[in-house]
Amino acid sequence: MESDRPQQTSDRRARRLGRLKRVAVVLFLLAVVSATVFYRPLFLGNVAAVEPGKVYRCAQPKGNLDDLIAELQPGSILNLRGGSYTDSWYAAEVEATEQAGIDFYDFPMKATRRPSRAELLTLIDLLDRCRYPLVIHCKSGADRTGLASALYRLMVLGESPDEALEEFSIFYSHIPLAGPERLHEPFKEYRDWLQAEGKTHEPPVFRDWVAQHFRDEGAADAAPIIPLKPGSRMGPPPAWLATKGVGPKR
Repeated sequence: MESDRPQQTSDRRARRLGRLKRVAVVLFLLAVVSATVFYRPLFLGNVAAVEPGKVYRCAQPKGNLDDLIAELQPGSILNLRGGSYTDSWYAAEVEATEQAGIDFYDFPMKATRRPSRAELLTLIDLLDRCRYPLVIHCKSGADRTGLASALYRLMVLGESPDEALEEFSIFYSHIPLAGPERLHEPFKEYRDWLQAEGKTHEPPVFRDWVAQHFRDEGAADAAPIIPLKPGSRMGPPPAWLATKGVGPKR
């Protein structure tokens, strides 16, 4: 029995070492997968083409705003995040777009609730008439940006609801839990309606479905559709901001 103890100890060490190696391999693979999945959001500003040369999506431009404008040459930028002149990133974006002659559309939305009928129709209207190329962004470029990008694929490219849903991807850091999954609902419900009605998707069909069949969780009276106009929704910056070095320079 005494002679068996060294062997038993050796076997336990070998098993322990084997477990540690397996854990190390799993952790390494997780690190590789995470780096692959989140490389664009973490290191590239979540910039990607929805349609090359026409529509791009990204996270909130900050230090890379001038480079982004120079590279993509947008005619319009759609800000779905909101913000105000007291936010340096917002003031910088308003100033940069004004100086570059870019149409800045300011349309804040929520990332964790079902979009309203008015919001969907407003975005559809904008995609019909804005100057392209168009850059779409929110805060992280994952959820609200995915919604507008999916609408573009549905309404302008004429792709199917399932193809449009590809814009909600983990590769853009979109995680459909605790609210953002509600942004998928218009596309899934429209797909189910097409199947039930035996219809084929066409952009005018989707527009009519939103206007007549989409379940709006807002007030009983539908909100009026007011076409977006270029410029900050807050109007010109207040004069007192200039004394604090905040807001566009005049």
